[in-house]
Amino acid sequence: MKNIECHYKDGSLVFCTTNSYTYATAHKILDVFNFMGLVSRIRLKSGQSFNVIGRLPVNYDPFIPDQGNWNEVVSQLVETKQALEKEVCSI
Repeated sequence: MKNIECHYKDGSLVFCTTNSYTYATAHKILDVFNFMGLVSRIRLKSGQSFNVIGRLPVNYDPFIPDQGNWNEVVSQLVETKQALEKEVCSI
């Protein structure tokens, strides 16, 4: 099951839950995101449903030559996403 989506934006990898959760569950997921080094917050989706968004700054700018390596960014994305998926599934 896909619980986390990720994309690159403005020098950060942005991770977001694909499902909505109660506030209590979203807060547990927020703790996981924060523990993994993401700058995170809970966002109201609708009514009593929430999702979690976290940013992981990376040292990469596609417009600056020799500013990091895209393969390293992708590797960090995959590793972080897999770890988040595992933790979110256990909650």
